[in-house]
Parts: sequence; structure tokens; C-alpha cells
Amino acid sequence: MLIYFNVTNYASIKDSMQLSTETGEYLRRLKKTNTLDENGTSLLKSILIFGANGSGKSNLLDALHLMKSMVLNNATKVTDSLKYRPFVLNNKTAMEPVEFKVKFNFKKIVYSYEFSFVTDEIRYEKLSTFKGKKESIYFERNKQDFIVIPENFKENSNLTKPNSLFVYTAQQANDINAINVLKWFQNDLIFVDDQQIPDALLDVINDVEIKEELLNFLNFADFNIVDVQVQEQSIPELPAKLKEMLQVISPETELRTVSKQMYMVHNQYSDDGKVVKRYSLPLALESRGTQKIVLIALSIINAQLNGNGKTLLFDEFDDSLHFELSSALIKIFNSEQNTNQFILTTHELQLLDSKVRTDQIYLLEKDFQGRSTLNSIFDFKDTRDSTRRDVSFMKRYIEGRFGALPQISTEDMLTTLNQIRRNKVGD
Repeated sequence: MLIYFNVTNYASIKDSMQLSTETGEYLRRLKKTNTLDENGTSLLKSILIFGANGSGKSNLLDALHLMKSMVLNNATKVTDSLKYRPFVLNNKTAMEPVEFKVKFNFKKIVYSYEFSFVTDEIRYEKLSTFKGKKESIYFERNKQDFIVIPENFKENSNLTKPNSLFVYTAQQANDINAINVLKWFQNDLIFVDDQQIPDALLDVINDVEIKEELLNFLNFADFNIVDVQVQEQSIPELPAKLKEMLQVISPETELRTVSKQMYMVHNQYSDDGKVVKRYSLPLALESRGTQKIVLIALSIINAQLNGNGKTLLFDEFDDSLHFELSSALIKIFNSEQNTNQFILTTHELQLLDSKVRTDQIYLLEKDFQGRSTLNSIFDFKDTRDSTRRDVSFMKRYIEGRFGALPQISTEDMLTTLNQIRRNKVGD
């Protein structure tokens, strides 16, 4: 699982920002349910990141998503540009590298991996392993110069392009540590995107027992769905000229001929309330809340099927879900039987008073210079008293006890709109 992620100089994140899943020191509350131990490190099962719209919540997750993408998708040509997106509202950082760093557990090994980059090159890259607190550097490079490199790569250090990551080169040579890094990013760091359900999640429904588990989950969540089905549909063939263009732009792109669609089956009733027949409705036509809960359920089930120990990330987790359902899911994420990790962004302030620890709550805000900052409620001294559960964190947040709140002037907004109307149409 993820131990921490650190990002510097990306999008609205100017200064070094760290999202840590390690438990707060001396905090014992809800230890049995909300935490777990992995490779000797006490980790939180879930993290809730709160912040107003535009505070930078999505940028934090986007940064980790970009890191994953860069690790798994090597630049094919030396002329390929990297997705360099620094903090541009400062004249200094607009020209400096973006920096990413993760520390994570994979099997029985603790890894730390980091790199920094600009548009056309990797400026720095380092991979380390840990035994306890003792760090052992496996490789380290400064641009194209290697400070530390495994013995079997010394004669081939020039095989890595300036805009490529050495970890990708090493895994191609069957290096076990590099392979572990890529496997963790590929299989254990899971971004749950509700734009489209991946085929891998849809395939699990082919198992009758899994389908039954999904239906039970949906029914207990008060969704009246009697069956789920997955059907293959043909994709119209692209014109020949367009296919040629795509092959030139991206030769590795595989043009699909079929797609999988999920259907939710409902009972159809007569006026007197009797079931007449069943009706299948494409998931895409269901409410956003139904789409969201189906995706969450499938993601949890899939993580369980693949050995648990996964880190699942949800941006705007509670979007389209009512509070009671969101709160119930938080309880599931922090249940004793759960052995996965969930990182969620939300602006539902009522969840601040869920049954979570202070070290599980992070707050993101943006200042007048456009800089996003991240703080844990655990870092505020007056929140560490685990016996004080009579005080609402939501109330404290609204009172501004944990930092700045958006300064919204309703009267000034209305005055501006009225002035526009008078100027355009007269009054």
C-alpha cells in the first residue's frame, strides 16, 4: 500500500506537499478498525481530503496519476515531450522541474521512488529500498549521469534516453526491483474513474457468486436492481484514411471492434403494483448515483479478488451519493475485514464527523497567490485529545478553526449580475 506521496511544483501545488497514510504518533483511537500493519508500518485504511471547489483536490490526485502514467508509458522517441505542468503563478517555479516521490510497500519490501522532470528531460531519478529506517539506494541519476547504478547496468547506462525513466529501462532487462515498482503502479495503485467502467471490472460479473455479491451490495444500499448483465456491442469501423492516420500518430494503438456494456435489470410493474416483466436499462442511462455506487462496489470486489492490499483513489467520491450512503461506505472502508486502502476527495462537510480518526482527515485550501496547501487535522494541537468526541469537526471547520474558508460575497455577486442586466437590456 501507499505510505506517502510527495509532489512539488505541479499545477496549483507550488511548495512540497505530502499526503501520508502513516498513523499519527500516539493516537490509539479506532486502531483496531481504521488501521492496519504492513511490513512493520502502521497505515490508515482510508484518507478523506476535504476542500472547496478549486482548492486543488483534483490536482493532488492528478499528480499521482501522472506519475503512474509516466512510469508505465515510456517515451517512445527522444523528441517526445513530457507532460510538464509546473506552478506558473510564480516567476521562479514556472521554469523549475516538477517533482514526484512515493514510498510504498510491495510484498515484503518497502520502496521509495522519485523523479523530477521538465518538458524534454528527466532531471533526477532515484530508487531505494528500506529495512526499518535504513535506506539502501538501488540507483540514482542526475540527468544522464548515474551516481549509483546496479553492477549489471554499468556498461549499458547510456540506453536510457534523456526523456525516459531508468526504471522502465531496467524492467525491460528483467530487473526484479524495477519490475516490482512497475507492478505496484500497474496493479496496486488504482484510480477509480467513473467516466467508463473498465472491461476488467465488467468481466468479474461473469462469476455467478460475484454477481450475487454485487446484487446483494446494491440491494442493501437500497437500490432496486434485480439483476445485472454485460453485453458485447459492435463498434462501427473507422474510415480507412482515419485508421491510417491513427496508426501513424500512435502505432501501438489497438482499434477495438467490440465494446462491453453493462445493463441494470429492473422489475416493470402494472398500475396495481404487480410485476409484469423485467426491463434492462443501460448503466449509462441510470442516475449518476447508481453509476457511482456500481463502480465503487465493483472496485471493492475486484480488489478483494486480486489479493487485497490495494490503494484505491476516488476523486469527488461522494458526488451524486446521498450522505447516508457516503457515510455507510466510509464505515465499510474502515471495517475490520477491509484490508485495502481508500483515498477520497470530497466537499461533503458532514463526513468530517464520520467515525474516523483525526489523522485520516486532510484539508486542502488555496491562498490569494493561487497556491494549494494540505494539512491534516491531526496537526492541529487541540484535535489530538482522543477523548473529546463531543465537539463537531464540521463546526470547527466552518468557524475557520482549521484554516481559511472561501470568501464568498453573495450580495456583491448579485450586484454584479444586476449591473450586467441593466447594462445589456436596460432597467
